[in-house]
Amino acid sequence: MSITDFTEKWCSLSGDAKVVIVTNGDRVTLANDLQNCIKNKCEILIFAPGGELMSALVELSPSDLVIALFGFNTFVFGGANGIFSPFSKPQGVSAKYAFVRLGISMESLFEGLSTPKELIYNKIDELRQYKNGTCLRITNDSGTDIALRINPFTTCSHEITADGEMAFLPPSETSSDVIANNADGRIVADVTVGQLYHYGELLGSFGLVDQPVILTVENGIVVDITGGKMAAELKGKLFSLPAECRELVELGHGLSKMTPTGLIGVDESIIDTCHFGIGDGAKCGVHLDVVVNAPTITEVE
Repeated sequence: MSITDFTEKWCSLSGDAKVVIVTNGDRVTLANDLQNCIKNKCEILIFAPGGELMSALVELSPSDLVIALFGFNTFVFGGANGIFSPFSKPQGVSAKYAFVRLGISMESLFEGLSTPKELIYNKIDELRQYKNGTCLRITNDSGTDIALRINPFTTCSHEITADGEMAFLPPSETSSDVIANNADGRIVADVTVGQLYHYGELLGSFGLVDQPVILTVENGIVVDITGGKMAAELKGKLFSLPAECRELVELGHGLSKMTPTGLIGVDESIIDTCHFGIGDGAKCGVHLDVVVNAPTITEVE
């Protein structure tokens, strides 16, 4: 699989600009693949705590580009998250900045970066029309049928259009907060169920569903989970936690053309899916995402 020069498409990179890819050991192969897709002068730097790396990045101009490409372990446990962030540039760096989703595979990354821009912008515009307090109904062929009231959809930067800007790549999602106590119906997760963490402790790792996982929601709270073996495991672990961990808090929609992988960070970003977030992590230590294929979203009274 290959892509044309994605830095020109997503980062508005001029021909004389420099590119620096900052990566770690288990991402070097992917960094090399990206480097081969970049026409500009491109250097790969291996992350290590200390000032030498940052000195090199601070010297770059606003028209140059820094690409942060990390695996999960290096980012979380190796100290990279003390400098690099998915949603803000490293302190003192004036160059353009692109943060690549943690641990994404070469195939998924290249698929996402190959997504036509018009698909992304059309989806963002379609969902941006819904104002604060709008009630939406989400259905799909697997049986999802839920009504919920939302705050406006928001989207992080997914394309660099000017010097000094940043983006999260590949384009991920547009999402809205679900207003508390304002969701009723049935969610049928027929693609992926994410990992279940509680204050950083992994309670369950799920992935591509073995058979649809059906979540019943009343007054904004998941009150039952049915389906196959995965559903039973999820219910046992989620229902062992306080009730606020079962609050429906998010409706999101993916933006990139990618193939489902079982990795929630990729699958919730697929443009032909929407996802529901359960649990406000800041308040209860849980945020679980479940992904629904081919949703129909309509406004209701």
